[in-house]
Amino acid sequence: MMSGMNLRNWMAWAPGRETPEAWRQWALSGDTAPLSASEAVAPPLKEIPPLLRRRAHAMGRAALHVLSRPELPYRGQPIVLCSRFGEIRRSFDLQCELVREGRVSPQQFSMAVHNATGGLFMMAQKACAPLTALAAGEEGALAGLQEAFAGLADGASSLWLLYCEEPLPVEYRPFLDDAGGERNAHFALLLELVPGSEFRLAPEADGSCAAHRVASPLELFAFLLRPEDERICLSPRGNWTLRRTISRGA
Repeated sequence: MMSGMNLRNWMAWAPGRETPEAWRQWALSGDTAPLSASEAVAPPLKEIPPLLRRRAHAMGRAALHVLSRPELPYRGQPIVLCSRFGEIRRSFDLQCELVREGRVSPQQFSMAVHNATGGLFMMAQKACAPLTALAAGEEGALAGLQEAFAGLADGASSLWLLYCEEPLPVEYRPFLDDAGGERNAHFALLLELVPGSEFRLAPEADGSCAAHRVASPLELFAFLLRPEDERICLSPRGNWTLRRTISRGA
């Protein structure tokens, strides 16, 4: 697997934090806790046709928003979509419906699968490109990067890596070890990655990451925006680290 990449561009959305400057200020502040909001908060999605737009709920709308911004036009790149829980509110509602009625809506079920949001975007773009959907538990930041690096090593000249979450239903929150604040997470982060030498992904031979907890996608994003940070320990298991080898402005 190739171990070098450059961050060419990015797009991010969270309730109350929608501009690049707001995200840079957030990263420099050192506060990487997820930004929470009610499930009703979502971007308007004017770029997505109404027949597709109405299928997306909170997480899907946030993801489609960053995928569809004209400031970062889509050019047919492979996409890696990484979410720990996906549209979990929809999935929970479907389970409740199954208990009550013994059946579920086929359309709602089709949108509960993990790659559904990416599929909506591909339909809106009338595109046919590789789309990978990952659910890697608490190691989503690392898994998304590993899949992206593999895609670049396979010959992609550019690749989009998307991280997204929505707030967990209150019924699930007592069962999550919430060290990273994921119960209330509501955001979408899109990274455009290209082959290069700005960042290197590799396990550290000295085991120096063993004392660190698993890094969240938001902590990874903050690292990418802070040019003075040299490295981030992504997972103590295997000592995986993303290291900045070339400094540049955020």
